[in-house]
Amino acid sequence: MKRPLSLQKLIDALRKLPGVGPRSARRMAEAVLAMDYEEAREIGRAIVRAKKAIRPCSVCGIDTEQDPCEICSDETRDRSFVCVVESAEDVIAFESSGSHEGVYHVLGGTINYTRGSGPEKLNLASLFSRAGAGGIKEVLIATNPTLEGESTAAYIVKRLKNTGIKLTRPARGLPRGADIDFLDSETISIAHKERQEAFFLNDEQ
Repeated sequence: MKRPLSLQKLIDALRKLPGVGPRSARRMAEAVLAMDYEEAREIGRAIVRAKKAIRPCSVCGIDTEQDPCEICSDETRDRSFVCVVESAEDVIAFESSGSHEGVYHVLGGTINYTRGSGPEKLNLASLFSRAGAGGIKEVLIATNPTLEGESTAAYIVKRLKNTGIKLTRPARGLPRGADIDFLDSETISIAHKERQEAFFLNDEQ
């Protein structure tokens, strides 16, 4: 016996979310069916509202409902100090730690050629434009300490190393392979405070 078509379509739609496999999608769909109509309807409305209201900040690329975003619009922030991160969730993690008083630049992922994600797929062109416009003294490249994050950081260093901008990386207190948005505020704060000059073995290539 096959599932009802509408239920199968719901399962198929949920499987498009990252990290959601067939079983997880089926359980989510069953949970939705178990809700009363108004609860399920509110989930649908919330998705549509978020999709309509949220857009990338034209300056830093963070998800925002205003443009420029709240951070880029804040005149008290140090605009000469840019923290480069992979995602908007990483910005929230840094802000929760209270360690960064500068501004941000969100890449929207990492370089991963095996998955078809080259530099052109990321928010890199605008970062290099910001750097070339002048006024930036330091770029903290806070990509995750994963293979893809390190490769992305190395690419940024290679592109910016002759601009006169100080290039740094968070201190090695960050656990290898960890995602920044899952770390506690104290760990992030220490890694930020004790940041080091960015250097990679292939810098001279």
